[in-house]
Amino acid sequence: MDFHQLEAFIKVAEYNSFSRAAEALFLTQPTISSHVISLEKELNIKLFDRRGKDIELTPAGNIFLKKAINVLKARETAIKELRYYLGAVEGEIKVYASTIPAVYILPSFIKEFNKIYPDVFFSIKQVDSGEVINAVLNDEVEVGVVGTSACGKELSYTPFCEDELVLITPYSYNRKWCSKDTVEIKDIIKEKFVLREKMSGTRHTFEKAINKQNISINSFNVVAEFGSSEAILQAVKQGLGISIISDKVIGDYCKMKFIKAFKISNLDLSRRFYLVHKTGRTLSPNTKALKQLIVKLNKK
Repeated sequence: MDFHQLEAFIKVAEYNSFSRAAEALFLTQPTISSHVISLEKELNIKLFDRRGKDIELTPAGNIFLKKAINVLKARETAIKELRYYLGAVEGEIKVYASTIPAVYILPSFIKEFNKIYPDVFFSIKQVDSGEVINAVLNDEVEVGVVGTSACGKELSYTPFCEDELVLITPYSYNRKWCSKDTVEIKDIIKEKFVLREKMSGTRHTFEKAINKQNISINSFNVVAEFGSSEAILQAVKQGLGISIISDKVIGDYCKMKFIKAFKISNLDLSRRFYLVHKTGRTLSPNTKALKQLIVKLNKK
């Protein structure tokens, strides 16, 4: 059985005619007949009932027609996808990204990317860092952007950009240490805290930093967890507690005097965002171009 036989069979079924099928495929009628006869012999079943010049599908032929159409569609899809890996940088780039990259970093990067590759459009899905990593590992998406590097050798990480976490409080927060630009961890450990969820890169970076100081997250008075930076900003603004957040997100809130920001002394809260993909995976032209531009921008 080959694709030529399937194409001939489908066209005969479409036109209920060997001669019209031959015209449609630019073949001779004997060739079409030969393809169909060979197919019937191989399957050991009649696909058409022939009554003089009239033909129609047998019940078995009807069943096989659906399967044959699916086979040819699968072939077309496979060819299209393989050509995609050899083709130009165009079409969709699907990216899973954690909160900060999705909202505050990728928009400006996409603008630069589209200057070079105007035929590309991005589909960005915002999830937490853990979900990004799981999606890449499970082949749900080719590439993601996260604020933490983990998972050993299964994943490859390309540095994207730098970030730093800061402490934020309501603007009117009244504590002795609020008069300084930098505070100590001992000053804030008993304050009410609102934090990002456990799977977020922000939470991971903060816990990693305090663990190096032999401090557990359980030592903090955590009153709520939220799934986005915007929710954290709103919670702090309204006085629910203080928090740790990326300095990339606080600009407008500080300017409008909704919050204040502080550095924490002797606590390394710097981090990087990474482009992540499966180690050893052959990347599509789109993702290759994405990675190459990130590497190029990092060298500047």
